[in-house]
Amino acid sequence: MIKIGQASRDERGRYSGGAAGDQDGREVLIREWYNRPWNKVLRAKNPSIAEKIAAAMEKACKNDYIGYDQNQRTTLYSLCKANGWKIEDVKTVCETDCSALVSVCVNAAGIRVSGDIYTGNEAAALLRTGEFELLTAPKYLLSDEYLKRGDILLYEFHHTAITLQDGKKAGKTKPAQVEYPLGWNVSESGQWWYADTPQSIIAGRWAYINGRWYVFDQKGFMIKGWFKQGEDWYYMNPADGAMLSEQWVNIDGLDFYLTQSGVLARSVYIKDADKDLYYWVDADGKYQKEYDTSTPDLDKYDLAE
Repeated sequence: MIKIGQASRDERGRYSGGAAGDQDGREVLIREWYNRPWNKVLRAKNPSIAEKIAAAMEKACKNDYIGYDQNQRTTLYSLCKANGWKIEDVKTVCETDCSALVSVCVNAAGIRVSGDIYTGNEAAALLRTGEFELLTAPKYLLSDEYLKRGDILLYEFHHTAITLQDGKKAGKTKPAQVEYPLGWNVSESGQWWYADTPQSIIAGRWAYINGRWYVFDQKGFMIKGWFKQGEDWYYMNPADGAMLSEQWVNIDGLDFYLTQSGVLARSVYIKDADKDLYYWVDADGKYQKEYDTSTPDLDKYDLAE
């Protein structure tokens, strides 16, 4: 599936009333295409405009100052209008919703539309500019295969989003792609991200880079400190974000042991590397000194890897 960008919901899964800004990293986010279902696609006639629309959405999805709230949906629009439509320069917590965000992205591409558009009149507003064509064939609505980067997806009176990649049958002619600097990069807010190709960044997954493991959130920012995946906890070095393993760490005065795979040891013994001594960590992974022993009950408890 190709990637799309959208404003989805607030940090509580609701449409209004939450705190300003992106509280959980998923209020405004990049995700895989899905069948909403969509009933219209608006495509910019000029590929360079489509590219600018997609690039604007990517910037919005990376800016945690931007959250979701339908009752304050035009606050992002107002800030961007005041700063010349530079989404990346928004440094004040603000709100938007799906259609208001599309309006901001279209304006950032140089096409002037109102910040008051909503999913019920969005198609008409965009078509009035003369810069878009309307696509309603099933191949554009029921699959991502024929979509192009910068297409605007619309489910009238419900939702709207922007595509960030070409579908596999979109055709050979592609608009110019944004080129990311390869390797490590740092945002203006001090958050690190990594471009593995000139057209893609690592997001929402682990990555093995220069002999060390790192994990990145859905927006592509490197995670530091505690990280939970499933039932397992990991500790990413607060200094450089690399996963720590096969070592003890002291956090807030408590000792924890991270196994060979990086998983926090819990309810197991850890053997001292030099002494005939075993240490015990409880169900929360905390070292309990009173249970130091040279005769561990290995029938009842495991030995950490």
